[in-house]
Amino acid sequence: MASLLTTPKVTETQLLDKYILPKVALTVITLASFIGTWLTMTTHGAGTWSQVLLRWLHLISLAFLTGGYMWKALFTRPAQKAAQQQAFSAFTAGQFKLFRSLTRIVLPVFVVSAFWDILRFGRWGVGALIWVEVMLVLVLALVISYDAFVPSKNTDPYSERPLAAAALALLLLNALVQGAFDVTLAQGGQLTALLLRWLHLGAFGLWFGGAVWNIFIAVPAARDIVSVPVVIAAGGQLERFRVAVRMILPTLIITGLMQAYAYVGFNLSLLVNSSFGLLILAKLALVVTLIAIFLTCPLWRACSPIAGMCKLDDLHEAERVERVMHPDPS
Repeated sequence: MASLLTTPKVTETQLLDKYILPKVALTVITLASFIGTWLTMTTHGAGTWSQVLLRWLHLISLAFLTGGYMWKALFTRPAQKAAQQQAFSAFTAGQFKLFRSLTRIVLPVFVVSAFWDILRFGRWGVGALIWVEVMLVLVLALVISYDAFVPSKNTDPYSERPLAAAALALLLLNALVQGAFDVTLAQGGQLTALLLRWLHLGAFGLWFGGAVWNIFIAVPAARDIVSVPVVIAAGGQLERFRVAVRMILPTLIITGLMQAYAYVGFNLSLLVNSSFGLLILAKLALVVTLIAIFLTCPLWRACSPIAGMCKLDDLHEAERVERVMHPDPS
């Protein structure tokens, strides 16, 4: 009989095709973010491909780090049962190792693109905000480099969470400064516009980085040491992320619509007869697609290719199938 300490890595034929949905969602988020960056840069009079691409690299790397440190600081938690502690810790350590590997690639992109933006926005006239950004980027580079490159001497992976929480706070503050850059140039630094822009950038970062973690960190780490306690740990983390997205998604949509309204209002003619309006419509279409995927994934058990991660009840069904397919010869 199949051991209760192990579980099939996948009910492969049942979930492999469905698991394309989170990857599609990540692709849609990426496209929507590029269009959003294009829209914002257009308001600065800098809508060329090279200008948009460099700005987008800065914001997408910021988003990866923001959502990643959210997951590391808030969603990874130790087991409540003593028998599960070792598996929970091993799974968490595996995730942190993968995150460090990806961060070592993303951090240089973030730092280089951030300083490129500092030079560019400095020339465009955002004032003393430039020096706030310089200090933030330097502090972030030090904190994240320490987390990513300096081996921890503590065998408890959860000891890394306070530093992750500090990095998350700094990254959200950095999103505020990035919003201030945009609002200062396009809307004269209005407080309401700044709040909307900050909430929009912050929500995007938390969602994008969290989605990357789920696909490229949580699932691979769980597959390496898949077991019932690991599935319980992974399922708990994924559910915390889903709860967060229920707040992040409406924030992203509402702030996006309010920002678009400031430029085109309810002018349908302007929406369909201008390149700016068409970009807004394209982004809205992508957001509707994201909503559909977000609603479909848990209903279709498509959040993970590992049985039980989307819903722990599925774990018991996977065990039943395993017993039927591989009965105990004794």
